[in-house]
Amino acid sequence: MSEALFKSFAIVGAGPHIGIPIVKAFLAIGTPILVIARPTSKNTSALPDNDPNLKVVRADYTSASEVSAILRENKVDVLISTVTFFFGGVVVQDVLADAAKEAGVKLFVPSEFGVSPPAAGLVHEKHAFAVYAKSIGLPTLRVYNGLFHDFVPWLTALAETGKFHIVSKGDMPGSFTAISDVAGYVAHILTTQPPSRLLDVEVRIEGQRATLSEISALYKGSVPVVHCDALPIEGVLAADVRTSYQQGFDVGRASCGWNPDTKTDDAELASKDNSLWEGHRWLTIGEVLGL
Repeated sequence: MSEALFKSFAIVGAGPHIGIPIVKAFLAIGTPILVIARPTSKNTSALPDNDPNLKVVRADYTSASEVSAILRENKVDVLISTVTFFFGGVVVQDVLADAAKEAGVKLFVPSEFGVSPPAAGLVHEKHAFAVYAKSIGLPTLRVYNGLFHDFVPWLTALAETGKFHIVSKGDMPGSFTAISDVAGYVAHILTTQPPSRLLDVEVRIEGQRATLSEISALYKGSVPVVHCDALPIEGVLAADVRTSYQQGFDVGRASCGWNPDTKTDDAELASKDNSLWEGHRWLTIGEVLGL
């Protein structure tokens, strides 16, 4: 007898970058999804008004009992988190994990959607959460997809300066995936793969493997390319995060194949789980950025 698939899904932190796209990906395949929004959130205005598969409720993310009651009432199998790691958002995941565990949620998908996080550094909270979830016996599915194609102008400070900045040489490859591909992938595997394939698993996907120098060439001279030691955007939100991320290219840390324990990059490992979405055509950076 075949293994029963997950049937009910909820998401918290449904913001514009990846949360809303994931919700829309579920709706696109006709799968019901519950959105748990903060009481003051306005992000839900971007969702369809009359889709029968969409339900929106509001809750205080810092109240495990409040979130747990909602999860239990809706018999949620899988809880997806897309809270941002800026402004301490990822810290809220401990509360969400407690709520999920108490409500009998079978799988928690934490807010990763990047590269494998280190135990220390700017995004160490993601690693710390994985340790916490394991300590309370809550199964997780961690999704690594590299940088979103859409974030290249942000990463290189092109959006602020009109110049494509490359920290260091820019000749080592990293992993990039389109937001729509990540969202579609999450919805696809959660609704088609047996739970035993997803419990306490790390999946690694890669829409395109490229160096920053290769990406800068896509602009065909329409913007200046500047090599620098640090991005010249002091005081701008996440300037240090962007500089640090770019520095990671030189050692392989910007790849989904990066292993923070051995400090090595395996190019084949970076896209090993693309195959779970059989027949899918992954978007290129040029297609997403219109280059």
